[in-house]
Amino acid sequence: MKQRIIKLLCLTAFAMLAFACSKQQGNSSQTQNSITIRDYYGRDVTIAPNPRRIVSLSPGITELLFDLGEQQRLVGRTDFCLYPAEAKSIPSVGGISDASLELICSLQPELVITASMVSKQMIEAMEKSGLKVICLPEQKKAADVYSTLSVLGEIVGKKELADSLIADCKSKLEQITANIPQGKKPLVYYVAGFGAGGDFTAGGNTFINDIIELSGGENLAKQIDGWSIGKEEIFFRQPEYIIIRKEDAEAFKHTAPYDQLSAVKENKVLAIESTLTDCQTLRFVQAVRLISQFIYKSE
Repeated sequence: MKQRIIKLLCLTAFAMLAFACSKQQGNSSQTQNSITIRDYYGRDVTIAPNPRRIVSLSPGITELLFDLGEQQRLVGRTDFCLYPAEAKSIPSVGGISDASLELICSLQPELVITASMVSKQMIEAMEKSGLKVICLPEQKKAADVYSTLSVLGEIVGKKELADSLIADCKSKLEQITANIPQGKKPLVYYVAGFGAGGDFTAGGNTFINDIIELSGGENLAKQIDGWSIGKEEIFFRQPEYIIIRKEDAEAFKHTAPYDQLSAVKENKVLAIESTLTDCQTLRFVQAVRLISQFIYKSE
């Protein structure tokens, strides 16, 4: 009888210990099953990992989710999320800064991911509607896309793949930059807009400026903070090479007074696919390669 009592006490103690351990593991799991991210607006946003329904209000974010092979999570996108082509089959919620809150809510997303073009007021309106929102903005350096991809990898449970994609991108970039000649850098002008509405380019605080510098060029507008530039500056400095979106190239080359620029007359105008420079994605390396080849093979 005494031995039975001892065994019973031991079993009871073991059961209580097992229950306590189980309870402790449950609390730990609950902590591990959440991710806290500090976003562009300084907000600490806590989310559950692996959200199944995501609305992207950024062409760059949309493309990076495709890179991670997680496009099936996307239930909504903007009118400007056009790459890759498969993204066009995802329902659109409108523009970026003027996306339809009603449409976003109707898609019942577990997470909305925005970039810097979405205002804080819009984010607050989405949160008041019960949506979980994270803002992951474009930044000043092209390679800042690595940190964005790393966060996305953590959110969707693809951290290792994100790290692998980043390492591959860095390796390709190193191969390109290693072959760029040293010495004086040719002056490059990036055309973001032109005509009666004004002239716009990529200033020194933009990631396009970083792309130009990585390509071995000197950005004509590197001293400018922002996107606006005067014609006088362009013509006074006379860029050696001009980079412009493919869809704008022909109009630019045949519009006065731009047709009088030396680079236009000498056919030193590179028409580039706009998504390579307009969106901060891993394909910025392609832009660096194209621009560096254009600059140095032309000389």
